[in-house]
Amino acid sequence: MNYIESFVDFLKENEKSDNTIGSYVRDVEQFLTFYGKDIKDVTKNDVEGFKKHLNNKEMTIKTINRKLVSMKQFLDFLNEHFKLGLTVKVKPEKQHRQDYLEEMLEKQDFEKMVEAAVRNNDIRAKAVFYTLLKTGMRVSEMLQLTTSDIEKQSITIKGKGSKYRDIFVPVSLRTVWAEYIPHRVKTSEKLFTGQRGPINRHTVHHMIKKYAEIAGVSEVRAHAHNFRHLYCKMLIENGYSIDTVADLAGHSDINTTRIYTRKTRSELVAAVNDL
Repeated sequence: MNYIESFVDFLKENEKSDNTIGSYVRDVEQFLTFYGKDIKDVTKNDVEGFKKHLNNKEMTIKTINRKLVSMKQFLDFLNEHFKLGLTVKVKPEKQHRQDYLEEMLEKQDFEKMVEAAVRNNDIRAKAVFYTLLKTGMRVSEMLQLTTSDIEKQSITIKGKGSKYRDIFVPVSLRTVWAEYIPHRVKTSEKLFTGQRGPINRHTVHHMIKKYAEIAGVSEVRAHAHNFRHLYCKMLIENGYSIDTVADLAGHSDINTTRIYTRKTRSELVAAVNDL
């Protein structure tokens, strides 16, 4: 019986992505190679031995726990579909939670991307970047903007969970929009357009990746949502209360906002270097 082939079929039926399936299979095969016996005989000691093996390879706790999740999924699958009666429990390694911010877009990253867009005479990209940063909007929210919004101080949009909220527009952003309007392609009433009509999430994603690469900004930082993170962090650094930032960002849970009071990894490194 080829359990792995059956496991792959099961994952496909549950609409797991090819990347997820590939990761699960590699992790399971690594365990089976290490284990080297009939899977029906696996014990807690075998699992603990595998953990020790991974630790000896100096893998991070995050990587080890990902492999343990793959193992758990596989063993649960065998019990459910082949009734093997496996009783071994796979528990993740404990890790002290450190709530620092990782892979955040920083102000200098934003400035470099804007400069790259300006050098490329891409006024639309500049306007998109400033809109994301100066309002903290999600991409889905930004794409709702129309030309009738450009003179407003506040705009009502449909946010997460189909809840309407007000976006407050700073004067500096309205200035950027005014610069963009003469260059705008008039294919729709939406603010951000292209030759075929309103732009979509894919266009915004491609725009961010393109200018991040040109500007030498890390690819893992180059995500639309990181503009929103930077917006919140800048507000916190400018002395605004968590309540105020939560209102401006449209967070329904203030604990979501609280994370922005933490430091980034690079800030923590700078702190210890100052000792």
